[in-house]
Amino acid sequence: MSAHYKSLTRRTNPAQVAIFPLSGTVLLPACDLPLNIFEPRYLNMIDDALKGERLIGMVQKKSKTSDEVAEIGGLGRITQFAELDDGRYMVVLKGLKRFRIIDEPKVTTPYRQAQISFEDFEADADIHNARQTSEALSDTGRSDRATLTVAMKALAKTLSVQIDWDSLAEIPLPILINQAAMISPFEAEDKQSLIEALTTDERRRLLIGLMHLYASKNMGQAGNQARQ
Repeated sequence: MSAHYKSLTRRTNPAQVAIFPLSGTVLLPACDLPLNIFEPRYLNMIDDALKGERLIGMVQKKSKTSDEVAEIGGLGRITQFAELDDGRYMVVLKGLKRFRIIDEPKVTTPYRQAQISFEDFEADADIHNARQTSEALSDTGRSDRATLTVAMKALAKTLSVQIDWDSLAEIPLPILINQAAMISPFEAEDKQSLIEALTTDERRRLLIGLMHLYASKNMGQAGNQARQ
């Protein structure tokens, strides 16, 4: 995909970053996340990010009633920005790599910041330059993609979602796994388990299991509604 982003990810290692807590949303390497920013403190966060390296840390809250955030999040770089007439910002973050929160210091900014570490996540940079050709030539790659596709089709069917499967076939498998993990309608704790999976293959296997589980739940709910 992008040797540029692979190189950028390797050399981008901030010790501290602004964090944006958002339940139900994770940011994984080589994927884009569109955001609609309207709260004043986060408008301020975007303003400050644009003055610097354009970096934002996406994290989930541990629960809806708690301000405590998950330990592992995704570092993103603002690649698109637009200011709307009503004062909102529309931005797109490109996922660079994951991070672990070490501490959350007291700050004077209206938004939160965290001291972070990238230990254990060095391999995330390689995902940016993943290529389809290496997978297509591999029997294992075809098998891995096939099992994921079966799970995706099962979930899409229960959700009545139309997907362009031909277009998905052009996406390198590691990036497809990350994209599917981000957009699938899973609960926050399940999405957190996906971002915390140490390797892409671990994430793929967990993703397949979750897709089949949610497909079964949706089918069961549809059956109950039909009987009522």
